[in-house]
Amino acid sequence: MRTSWPAACALVILGASGASGAAAQTARGSAPTFDQVKEWVVAYRAAHPGRGGKDWDINAKSPADIAADPAAQRLLSICGPDQRPVIPLLAWEYGGFDHQWVDAAGSALVYCVYIPVAKPSSHWRFDEANNRIVADVYVLFPDQNPCKDKKGKDQVAACIGDASNFEILVDTASLNDGSDVGLNVSEASTELRLVLRNGTKVQLVVDS
Repeated sequence: MRTSWPAACALVILGASGASGAAAQTARGSAPTFDQVKEWVVAYRAAHPGRGGKDWDINAKSPADIAADPAAQRLLSICGPDQRPVIPLLAWEYGGFDHQWVDAAGSALVYCVYIPVAKPSSHWRFDEANNRIVADVYVLFPDQNPCKDKKGKDQVAACIGDASNFEILVDTASLNDGSDVGLNVSEASTELRLVLRNGTKVQLVVDS
């Protein structure tokens, strides 16, 4: 499961300049449409009401749970390799007072977050010297993003609903503390960079 931030952890939302447009999408061949994914999400939520709704959270499921759940597998595949979808209608934040994504209806349908990899990439790396993760995130369906006309980081920040929702994105960038790929990033800080439609990246959020 994702590990939550310590209570003392501070959140800093960073501005950006000179960037506009919605998040870039990776070419994914015959990718599902916005309407298809929304239908899958609504159906999954309705079919998994257990534990007060925590069973919605596909990113908190074990490999065995996922292997036995074709609907979860389908949702987990929508963002591409080395990424996980954060779906506000399904996502939860853990630690202290567990709660689901605040104001999911006002946020994008899906955020794609790059997750730990054994070999650093242009989208995810662990700066061991500074104990910091640097990871990318983008809006999967930029044309349906309720903040598509905003500039830079506001394409996410203006529709985030609540600051605690950033923690869900950050926790996903350190999925399972990196243990799946032989890392231990449980104590690392995280910088998220938003990938814009034109391919540029702007700082979205940093925890410290």
